[in-house]
Amino acid sequence: MNVVTPKQMERILELTDSMAIHREAVVVPLGPEGQGRVRLVRNKIEITVPEEGDFEAWLRGLPAAIAELDLTEVRRAET
Repeated sequence: MNVVTPKQMERILELTDSMAIHREAVVVPLGPEGQGRVRLVRNKIEITVPEEGDFEAWLRGLPAAIAELDLTEVRRAET
């Protein structure tokens, strides 16, 4: 069974930190799924890692996928 590695989790959180998204507003399921996905679930950003493929390439596209969401109700980190 594939799982999200601690290093992958760290990279995702570094990215969302850089976007001033509070860590409590980020949910990363431990099980990768399909092509991966980014969606809003109850004012939190759920980021599902893809099962296969180049993680780093997928991660580079993550900011654009997050930017497409309506983040109005998502908790932001204090700067």
